[in-house]
Amino acid sequence: MEATRVREASPKVLGAAAQQTDSFLEDPIETLAQERFHVPRLMPLQRFVIANILDNIEHQEYAPSEGERGPGTDREIAEKARHSETYNQLVLFPTGFGKSICFQLPALLLEGLTLVVYPLLALMNDQKRRLDEAHIPCALFRGGFSEEEWRAQEALISSGKAKVVVVNPEILCAPRLRTFLGRFKIAHFVIDEAHCISEWGETFRPSYLTLGESARSLSPRILSAFTATAGPSIVESIEKSLFLGKGYRLVTAEADRPNILYGVVHALSPSRALRQLLLSCKKPAIVFDRSRSGTRIKAAYLQSIGFLETRFYHAGLSRQERKDIESWFQESDDAVLVSTNAYGMGMDKKNIRTVIHTSLPDSAEAYIQEAGRGGRDGKNSLAILIDDLARSSAGRTQVQQGDGPPHLERPDSGGLLPGGLRPSDLPLAGETAHAVQNLRKGCFFRYPSLQTCRREFLLHLLGEQETPVCGRCDNCLEETRRTKNPEDAEDDSSSLAEWRALSGAEGFLEALFLCNAHQRRWTRPEFVRMLGPHGKGKGAFTGLLFGWTEEEREELVQALIELRVLHIVDRGPWKHRISLGPRGKIFVERARGLFQQA
Repeated sequence: MEATRVREASPKVLGAAAQQTDSFLEDPIETLAQERFHVPRLMPLQRFVIANILDNIEHQEYAPSEGERGPGTDREIAEKARHSETYNQLVLFPTGFGKSICFQLPALLLEGLTLVVYPLLALMNDQKRRLDEAHIPCALFRGGFSEEEWRAQEALISSGKAKVVVVNPEILCAPRLRTFLGRFKIAHFVIDEAHCISEWGETFRPSYLTLGESARSLSPRILSAFTATAGPSIVESIEKSLFLGKGYRLVTAEADRPNILYGVVHALSPSRALRQLLLSCKKPAIVFDRSRSGTRIKAAYLQSIGFLETRFYHAGLSRQERKDIESWFQESDDAVLVSTNAYGMGMDKKNIRTVIHTSLPDSAEAYIQEAGRGGRDGKNSLAILIDDLARSSAGRTQVQQGDGPPHLERPDSGGLLPGGLRPSDLPLAGETAHAVQNLRKGCFFRYPSLQTCRREFLLHLLGEQETPVCGRCDNCLEETRRTKNPEDAEDDSSSLAEWRALSGAEGFLEALFLCNAHQRRWTRPEFVRMLGPHGKGKGAFTGLLFGWTEEEREELVQALIELRVLHIVDRGPWKHRISLGPRGKIFVERARGLFQQA
């Protein structure tokens, strides 16, 4: 299987962004679907569901295990701190939409069994046939098996050959099967045709009402219910009987939300960028942070600088605390909520006007879904990513220099992969799943540095070939300006892209010119003070950042040092003094040239 290829994408899709790196990482999910299931491309909603499953391999607060995973209406995913807790999702797909691949494909990647429950023997046999065609070993249990048949299916699982186990609700209640499966790691518990829980469970098939307890006893990492029918009574029954009253993700919506304007703010002080965005953007607003501690810290910071209507939210709070915050946020028109991706259905607030990410999510699916918390009333909403330039610069370098795992490379002329493996032997469980996640992250990592349409880029990563005309992301709105400067449009060098990002970051030019005018004069703490009100009137370019807090100026200087724009002399008579770094000298000359042209 080929994992890293040079994608021959059109300039319309990638434009200058594609030229900023040597190659475009092939989407491993799409590749796997094509090579193992002969599916030409996945639909965006299929990708959302698959992404939910794969991303929950990691047990991180900000990863979709916390529940911010579905383009449609979401329920909160609560109390997921322990390894044994289960991520729940309800998937509503119309008949014939392609549900099976949503759990068949992840089954190849997950470390552990995928257990699939079907209502009818015909569906069970059809699923086994499909899995056999895809060369995915499958064990099937049903009533009426002889002892020999039981042992044969158990041997498939015990040997590690079977990746998928197909059952019906009645056989899953059998003590022998429940005890046997309890010896193995269940990665994904799937209920297809989940509406049967409501329609049949309370009449002639009461075993359907035991599926929730079966899932609890087997402790799967992920529990998914698929159905094409979703009336209120059915959803309520699934909530109660399957998810046992716990939170879940409901996936049902279009991928594209035309009323959302996507933008990126390049920042040397993320704290300052967050403050300025909340001062200028409409509220209510939600700020996504990667960690529980981060939500507390940012909420306290925002309260300290005047945003009194700010609270934090994450899955580690008690149920009552979450309910209190949900009620407060739902009723407020000026609130700021700092949250992990635990934000879900219980807080399905329609009029959120601004969604801010303080760091880049791990995939395009994650970002689209989380940004989709805004504008659910159909009115315009902003989705802004704060690009921490010091951190993202180092991260992009690692991604661009990284190598794909050898078992994901292209087969040789004899059809064998490195190590003598055949494509049908892949992917390998566990290790490959993490490799696929890294490749997905690599595909999305260029998003902050794009010079072309952000909406088109996002939808393209979801597999959309024909994307609507955007005109509403920050890059599209800047297209006229770029057209007026053809010399910039033609220069796609990485240095110019870096200059554009830095020069557009608040505080960059002020710090650059202050350092250039006062080389090796001040220590770092003195330089930070001279940027602020303390420096007013004490020299050229001093005091220009008087409106910044000391914390924000500290962030700015630290970022510029990490980017080698500024440098602290480490020896000689100017030891500990601030001077221009190697890149700072280049940027000063560029800035001078621009001012002379102006």
